[in-house]
Amino acid sequence: MKSASISLNRALESRGHRHWRRLIDHVAKRFGTLTLSVFLAGAAWAGDSSLQDLLKKGDDLEQKGDTQGAIKCFLAAEEIAPSDSEILIRLAKQHSDLIFETTGEAEQKKLAEKCLAYGLQAVQASSTNARAHLTVAIGYAKNLPFLDNQAKVNYSRLLKQETEKAIALDPKLALGYHILGCWHSEVASMGMLMKGLMKLVYGGLPKASNELAVQNFSKAVELDPARIIHRWELAKVYLATGKKDKAIDEIKVCLALKPHDKDDAEAKKSAEKKLKDLGVLMSSATP
Repeated sequence: MKSASISLNRALESRGHRHWRRLIDHVAKRFGTLTLSVFLAGAAWAGDSSLQDLLKKGDDLEQKGDTQGAIKCFLAAEEIAPSDSEILIRLAKQHSDLIFETTGEAEQKKLAEKCLAYGLQAVQASSTNARAHLTVAIGYAKNLPFLDNQAKVNYSRLLKQETEKAIALDPKLALGYHILGCWHSEVASMGMLMKGLMKLVYGGLPKASNELAVQNFSKAVELDPARIIHRWELAKVYLATGKKDKAIDEIKVCLALKPHDKDDAEAKKSAEKKLKDLGVLMSSATP
């Protein structure tokens, strides 16, 4: 069969949760819907028009905000190609997105578990797929709000490992640096109790700092400068470290950019509110 390239309209991201919760918040408000282009070379199902039709329809429904409809299409595609990593990544993302549309905690927990399960299956199907490893990292992050502190620390270690694997496989994966930046900023701001647990799990306190968070968010901005979420998270770290002028500069850029998806849109709203809270006139912040 001929090889083909298929666009995945948005990469996985997830929404945050306090400390650990915010790992997704950044991650994506985070591991929800970041836009990436995916090129599938030599896929075994490239010549199957019915499968490609399902994927196209699912991607279209996702862009229209019909998460349930997209899931149905991707589940049907999974029936045809159950071991294809890109289909499994799509399913993980949709179950991640569905958490935002669900109110019951028990149901949200089930969706988070499904998100992680699909990510792990994607890695099993293609261990060299950077986005599959990133999907697993996001899956761990999505589960953090439903875990006790010990489990959160365990998952945080796995989250970091999978993110670093993803970056090693694809050094230009902007979302990977974004998630790593979130990890550094959250760990750096943890209290003594959580740091004590991390010391036990990691065999010592992991190297984490706001400086490393800035480095990673800056790298994400460099790789994908049009994404609002990267600049907004960078601005937040600047504010946390007393670099108000730099933060305002990044926020102004956020307000001048067009959102790529709902995550960017939410980040832009937050940036606008923060600028008002800082007493900066909107007229001076937007073109």
